[in-house]
Amino acid sequence: MTILTQDYIKSLLPKRSRDCNKGNFGKLLCIASCRDMSGAAVLASRAALRSGAGIVYAASASSALLPLKVSTPEAIGICLSETKDGRISYKNADSLIKTADGMTAAVIGCGLSVCKDTTLLLKKLLPFLKIPTVIDADGINIIASDINILKNTCAPVILTPHIKEMSRLTGYEVSFIKENKEAVAKEFSKKHSVTLVLKDYQTVISTKDGEIFKNLGGHPCMAKGGSGDMLSGMIGAFLASGLSP
Repeated sequence: MTILTQDYIKSLLPKRSRDCNKGNFGKLLCIASCRDMSGAAVLASRAALRSGAGIVYAASASSALLPLKVSTPEAIGICLSETKDGRISYKNADSLIKTADGMTAAVIGCGLSVCKDTTLLLKKLLPFLKIPTVIDADGINIIASDINILKNTCAPVILTPHIKEMSRLTGYEVSFIKENKEAVAKEFSKKHSVTLVLKDYQTVISTKDGEIFKNLGGHPCMAKGGSGDMLSGMIGAFLASGLSP
């Protein structure tokens, strides 16, 4: 197991030359936010930009885009058709697949909500995505309802569940997961060939080969809504910049 220190993390971050430009650091597609959770796309997109993504495209339900345009004008908004209750419609699947072809990484799930349309959308998208993809929040909850969704992915996938979401994914009790985080993470990541970020006050990361990393730097001030959205944006930015999962 590798303990993540500040010096170790700094050694992994991409170096920037003085004559670099936004094209050197990738294009991130962030599929996030229904009408009632418009802030998720804002937080994920802003975190991605602060973490070095060259360009961020935020694809959200049409009624959720205004907060993004006002607060984060650097992000490029993609207006998606929505259902009557403000969820992203399944009808956007084909256009999103085409959009993803020009990207270098993707983030899916923040503020997405779980419904028939978003479930069908995720099931349609994943087999066609050829870029490293972060799946968080409601994307994870959709997968928890049908774990076989992961069998149809063809690109590297990073899942970022908190302990309760991990319980939904595995069927294990929360108490069991908290006592056996490394073993549970390793078992899941190897079984489903994903990189797993098991979020807790001490986060455990497991690669698809079963290599374990541990972050000891958690803080209780992070225990609030939106922290996970920002983490997804950060990971997406590093993937878009060319780092491996």
